[in-house]
Amino acid sequence: MKILIVSDNHQDDTRLYDLLSIYEDIDLWLHCGDSEFYIDNKLWDTYKTVRGNMDWENAFPEVRTEKASDFKVVVLHGHRHQVKMTNDLMLEEAEENDAKIVFYGHTHIAKVEKEQGVYFINPGSISQPRGNLRVGSYAIYEKMDEGEFITFYDWNHNELPGLSQQLN
Repeated sequence: MKILIVSDNHQDDTRLYDLLSIYEDIDLWLHCGDSEFYIDNKLWDTYKTVRGNMDWENAFPEVRTEKASDFKVVVLHGHRHQVKMTNDLMLEEAEENDAKIVFYGHTHIAKVEKEQGVYFINPGSISQPRGNLRVGSYAIYEKMDEGEFITFYDWNHNELPGLSQQLN
């Protein structure tokens, strides 16, 4: 199982199309909001997205739950979940949806945290990075026989080993 996670591209569709052109083995394409695109954008034929604080299209869900192999993941943007201060509201979403991973955006800062058995994974911003990372980023989650891994990449598709890690 491979899931590609991207967020906060803020009208930059070039990088999203670039990802589609180089990855052929992705099982689930997730976007954590702030695309600033409308619902009829062709990218939504592949990416499953949620509404961010900069998305004016009301047709996007605020939160979505996706089945990934034998488990569930929650996707949300985070502006309504106080992600800059706490993981508590995201934890509630995970518990309500029986999910073991929450993918989110909003902060533009790539990171992984674990609380009460739930992983909170932010792929960062593909086009407007913040924090110590000065290059856009995205992430790929993989579940294999050897375990579960989250690998972060910069917008030039180079692995960011300081962020990438095995989960569990």
